[in-house]
Amino acid sequence: MYDKEDIKAMLDNMSFVDVLRIMSQICYEKAEYLRTDWQDNETARAWEKVGRAVARIKIKTELY
Repeated sequence: MYDKEDIKAMLDNMSFVDVLRIMSQICYEKAEYLRTDWQDNETARAWEKVGRAVARIKIKTELY
């Protein structure tokens, strides 16, 4: 399991926008996995919602 220091180290090596892009992508991949392998559309939709929210934050961050 990762802890706070691991995440800090990752942020030191990547831009914040890159971290958000990866997080958004992971959310969508998790949603697809839940939908395909578990037929759990409700949880998949929740993960897609998180993915969209993270993507919006990424876009706003890119503007500054």
